[in-house]
Amino acid sequence: MTKISTLYEPDQDLLNSLTCKVVEWCITRFCLQEKVERVTIDISGLKIEDWWGDCIEDDENEACYIININPRQSLRDFVATIVHEMVHVKQWATGQCQGEGEREANRLQYELTDIMWKENVV
Repeated sequence: MTKISTLYEPDQDLLNSLTCKVVEWCITRFCLQEKVERVTIDISGLKIEDWWGDCIEDDENEACYIININPRQSLRDFVATIVHEMVHVKQWATGQCQGEGEREANRLQYELTDIMWKENVV
């Protein structure tokens, strides 16, 4: 079972809830329950213009990932950014990353976001 933790500001309860739903959906969609121990998502800080998010492997455990998301985006872009970074988690966890993996992440971010919308996940 994958543990999901979030770092967020007190006024971001709705974004926190949405973030957890999106990450849980991606873990299930990508069948990562046995491959990923923990995903930590930080939506509290980094509000840099022209930067939307990033993902890194935890230095101490390759089955743990840290995702930073800029909360200053439209709702659709916010969800798509989480999906984009979760594609990178999938690539690293399964060993199926080609180059930086941006082509696949860019291709899937809005496609999967729209599927989540249709499935009433978000």
